[in-house]
Amino acid sequence: MTPDALAARAADAYGGLALRIRRGMGTRIGDHRVPGRPQAAGLEIESYRPYAPGDDLRHLEWSAMARLDVLLTRRFTAEREVPVHLLVDASASMGVPARDAKLAVACELAMALACMALATNDPVRVARLGDDAGRTPAFRRPASALRVAALLCDLAAAGPVDLGAALAAYADRHREPGAVFVVSDFMIEPDALERGVQALRARRSEVVLLHVIGRGELDPGRDFTHGVLADVESGATHPIVLTAAVRRGYDARLAAHLAALDAVAVRNRAWYARLASDEPVGDFIGGPLARLGLVRRR
Repeated sequence: MTPDALAARAADAYGGLALRIRRGMGTRIGDHRVPGRPQAAGLEIESYRPYAPGDDLRHLEWSAMARLDVLLTRRFTAEREVPVHLLVDASASMGVPARDAKLAVACELAMALACMALATNDPVRVARLGDDAGRTPAFRRPASALRVAALLCDLAAAGPVDLGAALAAYADRHREPGAVFVVSDFMIEPDALERGVQALRARRSEVVLLHVIGRGELDPGRDFTHGVLADVESGATHPIVLTAAVRRGYDARLAAHLAALDAVAVRNRAWYARLASDEPVGDFIGGPLARLGLVRRR
């Protein structure tokens, strides 16, 4: 898909939606209300406090003075931007099975998230997981959607990546809080992933793990019954015959892996959601992500 087509599809499908983020607020004024952090100015009154010398007289609650003979100052709900980080796994495993097009699905999902973030003028950064480059540029306006799409369309599945180490390195480069969306097939030991998630949470970021899983991974019998499996990242091979017993063992290990990923999210107060590669991205956003409370209508 071309950048123009990717950006246009996201704008048409998700133009009326926005992200709902609970943590990871930045320091700049933005569109997200932050209850519990009253400030001296704003649009929505949250609380009152006794007047102190230096308080803005325009915010005195004169009705309280007339009724109670007490000087109170209005305090307002804070409104902040949320820096959004879209971290896409483009390791070699995202390219197999080829017919599942996991990387293309991941890029479509990342573009949808970017579109929703840009609609509320939140800064958006896009990075390939494992890329050791410095800080990536931040895009802040809906007109930047095409540039985001171009970055995503340039990604190609290649090479290995240590996902946990990559997340920890990214947290070290980007120390300010934000909302971090990790889009990956999560072919990693959950313990290793957890170290990366903990590094991001230590920066007070909201972390969302978005698992793009191939239909061929859910149903290995779709593509073969016997042969030699090759690890596209390590080069290791393993002959296999997909008997009924082997399939039962595979299904049990897959279920355990998925449960362990979910447990990593729960332990670290992160979010985890899974998208099969043959399911529409729009249904995933309007279904699981909306049910988690991560998406709202503008």
